[in-house]
Amino acid sequence: MRVGVDASCWANPRGYGRFTRGLLTELLSRPPRHEFILLADQATLEHSPWPLPAHAQRATVKTCQSATGAATASGRRSLGDIGAMARAVAGLGCDAFFFPSVYTYFPVRACGRVLLGVHDIIAENYPAFVFPNRKHRLFWMIKGWLARRQADYIVTVSDYAGRSIARKFGWPQSRICVVGEAPDPVFRPIHDTARINRALAAQGLEPGSRFLVCLGGLNPHKNLTALLEALAGLRQTAEFAGVRLVLIGPAEDDTFTPGAAAVRAAIDRLGLHQVVRLTGYLADEEVACLLNAAQALVMPSLEEGYGLGAVEAAACGTPVIATRNSPLPLLLQGGGLFVDPHDVAELRGALARLLAGDALRCRLGRQAQERAQGLTWGRAADQFLTFLDTLS
Repeated sequence: MRVGVDASCWANPRGYGRFTRGLLTELLSRPPRHEFILLADQATLEHSPWPLPAHAQRATVKTCQSATGAATASGRRSLGDIGAMARAVAGLGCDAFFFPSVYTYFPVRACGRVLLGVHDIIAENYPAFVFPNRKHRLFWMIKGWLARRQADYIVTVSDYAGRSIARKFGWPQSRICVVGEAPDPVFRPIHDTARINRALAAQGLEPGSRFLVCLGGLNPHKNLTALLEALAGLRQTAEFAGVRLVLIGPAEDDTFTPGAAAVRAAIDRLGLHQVVRLTGYLADEEVACLLNAAQALVMPSLEEGYGLGAVEAAACGTPVIATRNSPLPLLLQGGGLFVDPHDVAELRGALARLLAGDALRCRLGRQAQERAQGLTWGRAADQFLTFLDTLS
C-alpha cells in the first residue's frame, strides 16, 4: 500500500510527537512492506530539533503557520493552510492517509482510507481543563466531529483508550486499531553515579535525596493539586519530612493547556516553596538521570490514554504510583501502586507505603522494568503493519 502520513506532529516535544517519531522511525528502518510518504508543513520539516530520517519520502507544504503552533488549545489553522495541506494530500495518490494525532487533522480528499489517531478523550471529558474559552471548545468539537466523520478507522494507543473511545463516540470496536507506545532507548538504568549526581545538583538536590518525580507538564488533568495536598499531608510525619517533589515539564502555561498558575497557587497555599522544584523543559538524558535517582514516579492524572511518562520511569527501573483511570495497571502490572485520582487520602497512603518500604520499592522497580522491556517501538510497528496488511 501507498500510505501518506501527516508528519506535522514530528516537532512536537510532547506525547503526540514522541508517538509520531518513534513509530515512523521504526517503520522506516525496516524493509519496505508498505510505502510511506511523510507530509508536513515547511517549518516542521526545516526547523524540527529531530530531523526526519534521511531516506524518508517526504512532501513539503508551504503554510503561513507551523502545524504544531496551530494545533494547540488556543490555536487553529487558517483556511488557506488547510487548503494547501488538502491539495498536497490529493496529489500523493495514496491508498490510505494516516493522522498520528487528531490535533493536526485537516479535511482530506482523494486519499483512500483515512486512519485517524485518537490517543485519549481527555479533551472531551474535561474540556474546561484543556481549552481557555467556549469558542475554542466549540472549534475542537467541530474539528473532532469532522475528523471522526471522515475517518474509516481510529488508531489509538491502548485497549483502555480504545474502549473509552468506543463508549464516548459510539465507535465500533471493529474499526479501532491499537498501536502502543514505548520508552525511547535513553530511558534505562544508569550506573554512572557522577552523571546522576550532576543532574541532581542542577536541580538543587544532594546525592541520596529522597524525592518523587512527576513528568509531563502542569496540565490541569494531571491532577497536581491533589498530589501537592497529599505531599503536604505526608510531610507532617517526621519520617517523611524531608521528601521533595520534582515537577518536570514546561513550568509556565504552555501552548497546549493552561495549568501552571493553579499549581503555583497550590504551592503557595500549602507552603511548599522549598519542597517542590519546577524544572521547566529538560533534555531526555537529564530526565533519565532524575528518574533513576527518584524514589518513584507519581502520575495521579484524572485520566491517561497511555501514560508514557510512567512507562519511561519503569524502563529506568523506577516504581510508579499512578492513576487507575489508565492502561497503566495492566501495562505495568506488579510494577507500581495504582490509586483513585479523586482520593487524596489514598494517594497519600500509597506514597507513605512506597517510601517506607525499601524492599517493596526495589521489588516494584524490578517488576516495572521487566514489564517495560516488552513495550518497544518494534512492537508498535508490528501492530501497525499487521493492521495495514488487513487493509491491503
